[in-house]
Amino acid sequence: MKFRLTFLTLAAAALAIPASTLAGPPAHAKGGPPAQETIVDVAVATRDALNGLGEDAPFTINTIVGVVAGDPALLDALTRRGQRTVFAPTDEAFANLEATLNTLCLSIGDLSMEQVRTVVSYHVLNGRRDSGEVLGSDQLRTINGGFLWQSGGTLTDAVGRDANIIYVDVEADNGIIHVIDEVVLPFVPPSNC
Repeated sequence: MKFRLTFLTLAAAALAIPASTLAGPPAHAKGGPPAQETIVDVAVATRDALNGLGEDAPFTINTIVGVVAGDPALLDALTRRGQRTVFAPTDEAFANLEATLNTLCLSIGDLSMEQVRTVVSYHVLNGRRDSGEVLGSDQLRTINGGFLWQSGGTLTDAVGRDANIIYVDVEADNGIIHVIDEVVLPFVPPSNC
């Protein structure tokens, strides 16, 4: 329960934080050129634009932005120099994950912060891979060392669950974002049943 409250608090707080705050220190402070629009900046701007559409929005990405904003390690991985490809789950995907976890007598709040970090990093690849490259690949290695399998615009995770790529090629200076309709999992959490 404590993690669930922390998770929700972080997600709510992220909605009120300007994108420039989420981006962390400028890249030149880390020895690189001045920061432009990082994956986090673009995700926040995309989140804000989608939220502005209200009920007409095809999907929203509040949860993933909140999770990344609340974890300094993930925030750093997505704002530093170097190219990344992110598969960003929709908010509905997180609701679906909650339903899946309920079958194991679990909720998202039962996951440790390390498990959440492992799940989120399973959505990130090294390198900038546009939709053509992603769709042309059968197997994709994530930054946590796991693999996703791709066929016809559908990703299959390590436990055999599928996620469809529903929106592609959201460009950032340090990478690219593709939106998916499910949270992909690198492991099956142990059941509490």
